[in-house]
Amino acid sequence: TLVAAGLPLVAPYRFEMRTQLASLVDSSISELFAAQVSNLEKRTLKRLNAQLLKKLDKVPVEENPSENAAAIRAAMFSFDNIMSDLEVPSLSLTKAKPCRDMEAVLTEAVATFDDSPAAKIKRMKKVTQVTSKEKKPGQRSLDFGLDLVAVLRPDGYGSLQGFAGYQLGGNSITFGIHNDADDPATIAQFGGVRPPLLRIQPKLRVDVEM
Repeated sequence: TLVAAGLPLVAPYRFEMRTQLASLVDSSISELFAAQVSNLEKRTLKRLNAQLLKKLDKVPVEENPSENAAAIRAAMFSFDNIMSDLEVPSLSLTKAKPCRDMEAVLTEAVATFDDSPAAKIKRMKKVTQVTSKEKKPGQRSLDFGLDLVAVLRPDGYGSLQGFAGYQLGGNSITFGIHNDADDPATIAQFGGVRPPLLRIQPKLRVDVEM
């Protein structure tokens, strides 16, 4: 026999081919996992933006911190469940990092939604509809409001996230915190540099009815 003769059971070239084949399979699985995660991220973000756009008919997104947080939690719950089915632990392809990255993206989307092109277009259409209606001279009005949004992003990898808001008359203040300044995904979003520790976005709102 081969063992009695002192020969290996598997020729070196066969062992090398098996190793290369296993490496190729692992690489293909990793690429497929990355593609599935990317598609899931796009679908999740698209659904959240659609929800925010729908709610914009009632009140600006920034004035609903509790609803915003609930929308993020619902989106993350669905994302987490689907990621559980995509995981391949034996290849270290787990949901931990994709979930952290997705939560950071959703948080950023909510914080900046009112300044997004879709939101601006919808508000413009709403203003056009209002101003196009015929009104009596006594019904004309001009109202001003100040919306202030502040986002604090301290050091960390996204383990802490939350929003709080306060509204007084036509003015509102929304404060958010997300400790993701050290997260590679966040740094990539800012062109390879860390995000600012505190970002404040004041916005003057003018409602005209004529």
